[in-house]
Amino acid sequence: MPFNAALALRVINNDRFRGGIGDWGDTHDIHGALVTTADVPIVDLNCLKDFTSDERHIESVLDIGFALLRAFDREPAARIGPLDRPKSLMKRLQERRLEVVSRRSWMALRDDPAQIEVNRDVDVRIATHDDVSTFAAIHSAGEKWARKMSVVSTLAGMRRAGNRYYLAYLEGQDVATAHLLIDGRTAGIYALATMRPYRRRGVCSSLVARAIADARAAGCDVVCLSAELGGAPERLYEKLGFERVFESATWAART
Repeated sequence: MPFNAALALRVINNDRFRGGIGDWGDTHDIHGALVTTADVPIVDLNCLKDFTSDERHIESVLDIGFALLRAFDREPAARIGPLDRPKSLMKRLQERRLEVVSRRSWMALRDDPAQIEVNRDVDVRIATHDDVSTFAAIHSAGEKWARKMSVVSTLAGMRRAGNRYYLAYLEGQDVATAHLLIDGRTAGIYALATMRPYRRRGVCSSLVARAIADARAAGCDVVCLSAELGGAPERLYEKLGFERVFESATWAART
């Protein structure tokens, strides 16, 4: 689709809202960009992002931001999207010997998506506080730090309006997760994860279909999600009716 700045901003704002759930990370406004830090080994959560600087001040913003990351024992990194400025930003990151280490596709449901084919044997239920440990175990795929982060953010989200967490069951087993975040008329789908033995059986499609239906019932006219650029999840979401709104790139030093 042609680039739509207003739509991109709604997608970005929904993701920002999600980033504020839980207390596992901090955001620092350095007047020209935001610096995010978290006690987890994810570059996208320990970087500069949301740049609003001009050409005159961008070098100072980068100096301050990277110094702050180093103060938290983090390496310099930045996430860049189509709304970030100034235009010279990527060139300046290259001059600082950073390079693109990952790219992400940010997608929104088309206006006329085809009906999603679901597996009728998949039972999608709303997760409760009693399900948080199960949700986190599936979502984290066995990573201890990810499980801890998932528990904290899920418990916090359940206490805030607009958040809905799902568990999918197949053959009597809880096998997949999803998180729907409704912010005004924008809905974001996050935390999509399926246990490996149950993949390619329509579980994820069934979860996405349920989340879309609930978002539409809540009056949302934009439903969005994100995935690694060019990966299998992005191809699946395209089949389910989503299309790319914009790309983001994470810059860091190669390890």
